[in-house]
Amino acid sequence: MSGITPIPTHVFGARYKTAPIRCGSPAAEMGGFSFKLLIVFFLLLYSNLPLMFPVLELVRPAQTLGALALIILLYEKALVRRKLDLAWPDGYLLAGFIAAAGLSIFGAVWPAYAAEAALTLVKMAVVYLLIVNTVTSENRLRTLLWVMVLGGLFPAVGSLWYWHQGIKIEGRAAWLGVFANPNEMAYSLVILIPIALALSRRLNLTRRIPVWLVIAAFMTAIYLSYSRGSLVGLFAVVAYMGWRQKSKLARAGMIGVLVAGALAVPLYWSRGDDFSNLREDANLQERLTTYKVAFAMYSDSPLLGVGINCSAVAWPLYAPAQFGNHKWLITHNTFLQALSETGTVGFLLLVSFFGAVICRAWRVRKAPQPGRDGVVELMAALEIAFWGFVVCGLSGGYVMSWFPYLLAGLIGAAGRIVAEPTQAPRSTGLQSWSGRTAEAAPRHSMRQTDK
Repeated sequence: MSGITPIPTHVFGARYKTAPIRCGSPAAEMGGFSFKLLIVFFLLLYSNLPLMFPVLELVRPAQTLGALALIILLYEKALVRRKLDLAWPDGYLLAGFIAAAGLSIFGAVWPAYAAEAALTLVKMAVVYLLIVNTVTSENRLRTLLWVMVLGGLFPAVGSLWYWHQGIKIEGRAAWLGVFANPNEMAYSLVILIPIALALSRRLNLTRRIPVWLVIAAFMTAIYLSYSRGSLVGLFAVVAYMGWRQKSKLARAGMIGVLVAGALAVPLYWSRGDDFSNLREDANLQERLTTYKVAFAMYSDSPLLGVGINCSAVAWPLYAPAQFGNHKWLITHNTFLQALSETGTVGFLLLVSFFGAVICRAWRVRKAPQPGRDGVVELMAALEIAFWGFVVCGLSGGYVMSWFPYLLAGLIGAAGRIVAEPTQAPRSTGLQSWSGRTAEAAPRHSMRQTDK
């Protein structure tokens, strides 16, 4: 018997006209090759191979793979007469933020620099689209999360090796490329810890031990980065995971980790400025100054800001005289960075985007679908990871960082998987991502053909 598998016709209220897909056809596993290219992209992002082997930079492998994956996905969608899925409302809010970033170019203090940053945001949106449209099953979701966790070993081990070799950034552990900034390296590992723990839950003890060693490498690299914001983010992630545990023993274990971490920081912290005597902490006062400067930039350009990624460029124009020796200093707060660089419009769109992503994760966790326990468990870990980013983002400017957009794409994909019916309903219609029932599918898409 050859059946017809219906496809959900709308997503969180955004409806799509779709064609039926026959079971067993190549279209039933849509995005297979694009998904493989996405895996390679993730590995390139974490490994920084073009920086280790500069000859690869001639072909720009990450950009080439991303573009090729999108072209193949569009071709596959065209074959079955389907549009690209864009999760409502988060996908549209992301598109709106990128549009606001593009508009900020016209009033930017350095238009060419802002244009380059806006193009980078477009690339991030492309990868977001690839994730949402190709991660269509729990198996693919787990695979991509494993790639992220194992890929995190590159910056973790790389920064530890650099530390061992005496290669440091102002006495702090860091690595290459996007991980050359100790703060960004540390926060990118913080968000992987809840994901790694969630993936390990279905492993036996023998296989869990290597995962725990990976997490230990992450924590060591975070510690040696001396990123106070990321350390606070790590504590927040561990505390949230502990609070969510049902077992009293597990909660006690999480509390033990928090206490041990709190004791370890003052004992072995070798950065010149730790968490003590914050009033005389030059680094902290400098960060607070960046906040004041961000508000000054916003007051000058309240609608569209000083240009995406241009807050550092505009710093000398707004900084107090005592900080004049800093020509390029970023705003150490993701939300204030968005406010100063993209103005009121961009700030509201970005905050709404983050809020929609968190809301999606929360709704799935609170109202799980039967037969989707594995995906719901992974969604819970992704929610914690995203909150970890938010906490780290309070002391770091990560608007132009890849990882919040990757997490958002994974949360959107997981929400779609959960909302997909395990079996095609016969007469009640199809279920949308929002959990509501869609109008009945066309009769021809539900027809069974006997052979």
